[in-house]
Amino acid sequence: MRQSPSANTVAVRQLVGLRGNRFPTWKQWKELPRFLSIKERKLFTGALIVCALSGGLLGVRFWLSNETLLPAVGGSYTEGALGSPQYINPLYAIGSDVDSDLTRLMFSGLMRFDGDHGLVPDLAENYTVSDDQKTYTFTLRNNALWHDGELVTSADVLFTIDAIQNPEYHSPLSVSFSGSTVEAPDEHTVVFTLDEPFAPFLAALTVGILPAHLWEEVAPQNAPLAQLNIKPVGSGPFMFSKLVKDNKGALRSYTVERNPHFYRGTVYLNDITLKFYNGFQELTDAVRNKNVEGASVLAAQDAQSLAHDGVIALGSPLLSQFTATFFNQKQSAVLADDNVRQALVLATDRTLVAQASTGSYATPLASPLLPGMPGFDSAATIPTADIEGAKGLLESKGWSMADGATVRTKSGSELAFTLTTLDSPDLIAAANELQREWAAIGANVSIAVVDQATLQNEVVKNHNFDALLAGERYGAYPDLYPFWHSSQSTYPGLNLSGFANRKVDTAIETARTSADPAKAVEAGQLLASTFAEEQPAIMLYQPQYLYALSPKLYGTTVANVTTPSDRFANVEGWYRKTKVSF
Repeated sequence: MRQSPSANTVAVRQLVGLRGNRFPTWKQWKELPRFLSIKERKLFTGALIVCALSGGLLGVRFWLSNETLLPAVGGSYTEGALGSPQYINPLYAIGSDVDSDLTRLMFSGLMRFDGDHGLVPDLAENYTVSDDQKTYTFTLRNNALWHDGELVTSADVLFTIDAIQNPEYHSPLSVSFSGSTVEAPDEHTVVFTLDEPFAPFLAALTVGILPAHLWEEVAPQNAPLAQLNIKPVGSGPFMFSKLVKDNKGALRSYTVERNPHFYRGTVYLNDITLKFYNGFQELTDAVRNKNVEGASVLAAQDAQSLAHDGVIALGSPLLSQFTATFFNQKQSAVLADDNVRQALVLATDRTLVAQASTGSYATPLASPLLPGMPGFDSAATIPTADIEGAKGLLESKGWSMADGATVRTKSGSELAFTLTTLDSPDLIAAANELQREWAAIGANVSIAVVDQATLQNEVVKNHNFDALLAGERYGAYPDLYPFWHSSQSTYPGLNLSGFANRKVDTAIETARTSADPAKAVEAGQLLASTFAEEQPAIMLYQPQYLYALSPKLYGTTVANVTTPSDRFANVEGWYRKTKVSF
């Protein structure tokens, strides 16, 4: 006898509606709870929750594995800078880090320094160099515009180079373009012809190009006074937006905005503002108080603590710079004594000086050549201090110390001089360490601290110092000429110690005008060996360049810099905002 179907069987049949193979309708699913026990309802509800969570997790995983965050236009960045701008003009900016920073943001050169690839074409699309290294032919981009919308042409390049070479403009860059002529066969071609090969020439062409259609209206003698020096028109990634002055007329802040037609591609940040501060402490306080998000330069002690506290993202690339003590033998009779200079060298512990100055952010040096430069001896070791040897040398040369005295004398003259340095925590710390080390051999060293303006306009320009503790930068091409050739011992040359050696001069000149890399090696080696014999200065250390960035700013990594403004080498790629792409 056939049995009647159970209640559950009826419920299932009602739910599924076994008509063909149709899937249950929503109306049928809603009837399910009426036919389930409490336990079955709980199990069914749990199963639904598990399915929902699993589906959600799978969806999230799919989303995360397939989405890409891309930079997007938007956002601002505010940075504190040491000093105040005077000439936002490529012809004059070389003497000021602030001017160089703003010039880098707003101008472009035929070539540019890239932190990853070195010298690369910029306004130039490409270039060729003749076999004899005397003719450089550049083809300009056809999509580069001035900030006012005019096309960048060869006429702008001709005007800029002519201005640099014109003595009425008083550009410190003129030495890099002496012995060269420039012509433009058409509006997109520029040809430079050199009297003789000049190895650093491509590096010189990183100078920003000026818009001829605006500057040709300004008389050369009036160029330093032109409004275009403060509100420039360039072709770079950013353009002038606004400036703020205090009631004394000093610039307090300067804002540049994105160039929407920049030829290298999209500029992401809407604007960048530089705020100007007079000293390191004032600048560091501004970072701590969050008045600015970053800083153009930091002292080592401040950089370490700010980075540790998470206030900043620290940039610390190697800088093509050396810090040294330069001896002015013409002003100080004591330092004109070869034995005194040799004793000071023997007494100097370069490692301790570097540590006192920058902690771990510097590499001690014993040569005027930096690692990687032609002629640099990578096997050479940093000499250790020899206090007893320095004392013995001075004693043997008549520099004696009476019982109970702390300073040596010779023929009634004290072993005394003044060490001048910039008002910078790093340099002051280094000066104090040198003072301590040299006091140990009986030298009475006074320290004179000066501000940036006094350093440039009085100390360096007039060579008004006994000994000067300062840093110098070689630049994109390690050209020895401006720093160690005897002709550069007067301003604006950078041979601060007045070093003069005919053989070294000849070797440097030969290296400059030769395409043979071996000549550069020979010049470097001769400079290093002669330097060690004559000791016109004490090479101390190569610093890392320390600067602060906002932790919320991306795309800012720079592997190497030759000058501080090189941190902006790829500034068009900096961004704060992102967009999702699949």
